[in-house]
Amino acid sequence: MDHALTLRLPDSVYRAARNMADRRGISINRLVQEAIAEKAEKSVDDRLSQAYDMLAEDTAETDVEKFFAIQVEALLGE
Repeated sequence: MDHALTLRLPDSVYRAARNMADRRGISINRLVQEAIAEKAEKSVDDRLSQAYDMLAEDTAETDVEKFFAIQVEALLGE
């Protein structure tokens, strides 16, 4: 299901986004979708990396359930 979102951007940010979208031959809407998706993916990747680091440091104090939840989120996109 698609959702609508209204953004208020400073004129300079809007112009920069418009220029980037024009250069790539896509709409501003698509540019924003890609940017948010990229940011969300990086966030999950960062959390997964941190979870692996915590697990490697001290398994006795690692919250394994939290680690598994982060893995599920990374693998299933939930």
